[in-house]
Amino acid sequence: MRLRSWPGMPRRPTANHLRRRVEKALGLAPLALVALTSTSCGKDDGDPTPSGDPTIDTSTRTDTSTRTDTSTRTDTSTRTDTSTRTDTSPSDLTAIGGDASISLFWQGVEGATSYYVKRATEAGGPYSVVGTVTQTRFRDSGLENGTTYYYVVSAVVSDTESPDSNQASAEPSSGLAPLPPDTPTQNYLGLNVWFLSDWDDAFAFVDAMKASRPWMDADWNEPAPVDELGWPMSDASTVIITATPAQFNGAYRLIFEGQADVEILWADGTVTNQEYDAATNTTTADVNYRATESDERQSTGLVFTNTRRTGESELDSGVANVRLFRPGYPPDGSVVFTTHFKAALGKTSVVRQMDWTSTNRNVEQRWTDRVTPRHSTQAESALVTYVDPDGEAFTSGTRGVAVEHQIQLCNELLSDCWINIPILADDDYVQNLALTLRFGTNGTNPYTSTQEDPVYPPLDPSLHLYLEYANEVWNGAGGFYALPILEAICGSLPTDHPVLTPEVPTVWQAVWRYPAWRMAAVSRIFRQVYGDESMMGRVRPLLMTQLGDAQATLSEALTWLAPYAATLDPPMSVKELLYGAGGSGYYWPDTETTDDADEFFATCPHEDFADAVAIDSVWAATYGLKRIAYEGGPTLDQYSEDFALALDTDPRMRDTVVAAHEIWSNNGGDLLTYYVVAGDPRWAFTPDILSAEETPKLSALGELARAPRAPVTLGPSLPGTIPALGGNPAHHVALEHDYEVVVGAEACRAGGPFSTEGAFDAYGAHADVAFDGALHISGTSRDQTSEVDVYINGDLAGRVTLDQGDWLHESSSVDVSIPAGLVAIRLQATANTDYALCSLTVQ
Repeated sequence: MRLRSWPGMPRRPTANHLRRRVEKALGLAPLALVALTSTSCGKDDGDPTPSGDPTIDTSTRTDTSTRTDTSTRTDTSTRTDTSTRTDTSPSDLTAIGGDASISLFWQGVEGATSYYVKRATEAGGPYSVVGTVTQTRFRDSGLENGTTYYYVVSAVVSDTESPDSNQASAEPSSGLAPLPPDTPTQNYLGLNVWFLSDWDDAFAFVDAMKASRPWMDADWNEPAPVDELGWPMSDASTVIITATPAQFNGAYRLIFEGQADVEILWADGTVTNQEYDAATNTTTADVNYRATESDERQSTGLVFTNTRRTGESELDSGVANVRLFRPGYPPDGSVVFTTHFKAALGKTSVVRQMDWTSTNRNVEQRWTDRVTPRHSTQAESALVTYVDPDGEAFTSGTRGVAVEHQIQLCNELLSDCWINIPILADDDYVQNLALTLRFGTNGTNPYTSTQEDPVYPPLDPSLHLYLEYANEVWNGAGGFYALPILEAICGSLPTDHPVLTPEVPTVWQAVWRYPAWRMAAVSRIFRQVYGDESMMGRVRPLLMTQLGDAQATLSEALTWLAPYAATLDPPMSVKELLYGAGGSGYYWPDTETTDDADEFFATCPHEDFADAVAIDSVWAATYGLKRIAYEGGPTLDQYSEDFALALDTDPRMRDTVVAAHEIWSNNGGDLLTYYVVAGDPRWAFTPDILSAEETPKLSALGELARAPRAPVTLGPSLPGTIPALGGNPAHHVALEHDYEVVVGAEACRAGGPFSTEGAFDAYGAHADVAFDGALHISGTSRDQTSEVDVYINGDLAGRVTLDQGDWLHESSSVDVSIPAGLVAIRLQATANTDYALCSLTVQ
């Protein structure tokens, strides 16, 4: 049986701890909670900002996929050359209407190099080709609202075109069209971006200035004075790129407001063709970096001297709105993100932007605290300090990338958007964030209604929006502010605060409950902005916790949230407030320290990974939630960067990632958002994002995106009988129904008299196909006839009664509808009774 214990100071679990957590659930280890360490199964954020040294040597980097292009094409001619065809067609084509546009999504074909998208105005055609893309999504723009359009898609494999897919149709509209349900046979994958910096290896923005450091004086001695947007008010210099010369050499286009003499910082090169337009107060120039070829990384940027902010300004008054467009891109801002960055992220259909919000150290409280697209850099900003109720100060110079750019990225990729809300963001901040995502902004403040031509458009209505409060609130490693901040906040809450009811013996239960309380508020604010019809479909609030319910971070939050939700006005259920829940999807080998690749691939993923996933899946499904992972993949943080890079580039890594994802799906996993697209090789999926060579990790994601989802095999198969004892402990969760008794000769699970309202026990199972049946339980009630409510995946199915006695009884039965896939059956006592459960049967 599962007991709880609480450490004095929780920190992020290691892979060893996660194994111990699973072993406890299996009864294989002592029940006392093992002390945690700060070594993570993901990354230790720490303080990633390097110093101002001109030759910074940061982590080894990763690789990229081949280019993908999701832009609308102008070739509208009907394609008639179909003499050579392949037998496999794209499938599950879905069309979703937007304002003067339609977004298309489909299941890809193995080996496809491109897809033809074809449109008609009548069902069945004739069709005209309106785009050729390499990804499995496409936005058709410039359409007429109120007109129905019909689409098919074909694949090109080895220069051979496939037959057309199924036909899909949609009607463009300025409103929010209902989104279709998720396809249960499809793998759902995401990727995390890494925090933006001049040295982050992603080369994300076409305007390299977006990743620059704060301005220093022209001699790089001390910070330069800056205005409210961070632009220098005197002669100044900044580092813009840290990379190898092969990665940054080339011809850039420089544009800025004001006048200045411009030189290259810390690298060879030239600044030529400099011109000043007095009418627009704009200077343009060509910047050619020509650093000596070397494998060593170095930093470079620009120096501005003899500056005049305007034509009338005094000398040494600074410049503003500096842009430095990378080689090969138009110098007008029309292309925001690099093709290499988009190609790597395009391997999956969800982008989690936790690091782009600098979530772990972001101490923004008010909407006016945030970085806007107009700020001088999206990587670093002016220092912000928060003082917690205990008087401890938390100072941060990173507030993240403007949400407008986060929306732009997802819109360009046609990828679902995962937004992290800063730990201290107040309700007004959340309200403005919701309005921004729904209606867009003018660059500073959100609109409150649909605009014909927004300066920064809202999130594409065909995309899902995932919402998470902060990140890893249990992580005590350096650079993670959430845990100490929440400890201080929860330690100073008034005694009547909801998270303190029921009373908690230590502050940590309150800390685990607090994110659930805050996400409930966030969910209700987004419901006001988006409307009831968008919640849990388009808008998907999440509760992210530790893998395997470590430290009871998931169970404590959910068992508290259920009764709290019932007190709201109007009363709500957990599944009306949240869409998904659970811990990470990190996995590990049997050994964690030996630099032996053969041993790693022979034992990764460790056999305990399945049960760690299952524990969270059953807890989530018990309340009708999806099992979601905010991060995941092979955890290599216990290895050196060189050995991690060797593992990443080993062809066997592809099979490891695919096999682990199948285990994830077998045990009820839904969306797994991998960490991270580029950066430190211990987690990155690309060692060199500018390379055309595809890595084993990215190749695995491509394979999973095309392959059908592995079936759920967690728990007993239904129809059938589930014993109360004797099964896999990872497939059972309970609140107070947690000790063993013998009834006659049968071992049963018992509980009560219950001290907690809503005590229950729940079992995970699976069904290959959906069916309608009847459920009854076998057991006995000690003092009086027991009434037990039956829930299937969080929905009340009905009630059974169990007679009193000292022998086994069969209860009355209740009709149930069993879905295909994961099934969590929750039995919840309706009164303070003491009953024993020996089995439950669905037939």
